[in-house]
Amino acid sequence: MCESTLLGLRYCAEPAPITGVYIDDIGITESLIGQFITDQHNTSQGLFAMARSNAWRKIQAQIMGYMQPYMKADSLQEGRRVGQLTTNASNTQALVGAGKYVGIRLKIDPQTTTFLKTFISDLTLFIDSSNTNVPVLVFDIQKQKLIETITYAEGSTEQYIARTYLSKRQKQDIAIVYESTMAAARTLPKYGSCTDCGGHVKFVNICPFVQATGVQLDWNGTVLSNVTNKSNTGGMTLNYNVSCDRDSWLCSIGNMMVMPLAYATAVELYDYALTISPEQRVNTAITLNAEQMVQARDISATKYNEQMTAVLKQMRVPDDRYCFYCSNNHKYVTMLP
Repeated sequence: MCESTLLGLRYCAEPAPITGVYIDDIGITESLIGQFITDQHNTSQGLFAMARSNAWRKIQAQIMGYMQPYMKADSLQEGRRVGQLTTNASNTQALVGAGKYVGIRLKIDPQTTTFLKTFISDLTLFIDSSNTNVPVLVFDIQKQKLIETITYAEGSTEQYIARTYLSKRQKQDIAIVYESTMAAARTLPKYGSCTDCGGHVKFVNICPFVQATGVQLDWNGTVLSNVTNKSNTGGMTLNYNVSCDRDSWLCSIGNMMVMPLAYATAVELYDYALTISPEQRVNTAITLNAEQMVQARDISATKYNEQMTAVLKQMRVPDDRYCFYCSNNHKYVTMLP
């Protein structure tokens, strides 16, 4: 996540942190970390990155615990299958041709106030099972950019793909497609009506956050063109759900988290020096003073507690009616890491 851009270690290969804050500023240097390294984390940069990541996860847990009374359930109204067989897999439609890609288009609208993430769990292409290792392309239509390629193993077999796409308070337009060089079963975006959420009968699935349609587009390996909504999904079906993106929200207030992150990372490093390094340390030429390590660890923990208390005192419920309940009644409790 964003912790790598918030806090840095001087004289390492990482880009400079956007906050300008280095852990060196609180007395943790590259040479000091070098005294802690083991075979598992055998560079100062690697050990620092591990400690920073662990520290960020602990901060996440504490912030989420504090905000729990104000958070709505992670799973929103969205959780649907797009692409339904009209009759059965033997009722096919002809291929469109090379360079023509067909599939499903998802337009996600977080309505400018909320952080959302769309998770696609599984995907099926109702094509002949002799078709194997079919490239499935994922496009960002707004940016006219290929995001990634997924290899679909075997026709007409459900494949778990576990892909997450973030829409950080802005609209997102994603197309999941494959080259239409084979016949496919006839599939509709939404089978039947969607009167509870505004969709058109047997054509589109429009609910609070997602509009799902069939799509066809041209792609020559470089240029994306002729993106057209279709009343069928080209034999593709997938399951998606939309939930609140807590991680991106926390990153949006990352400037408030950088000093707690620095001290929490220091605690992680001292804990590592006290528990793991004594038995596995690479640099045995230097003797570490355990008493000094404990004292330094306790000072960092106290500083973390002070910094996090200050952050929580200033914390307000986000202006996000989908993921949070509005309330002005706050209390804060901090725990030493």
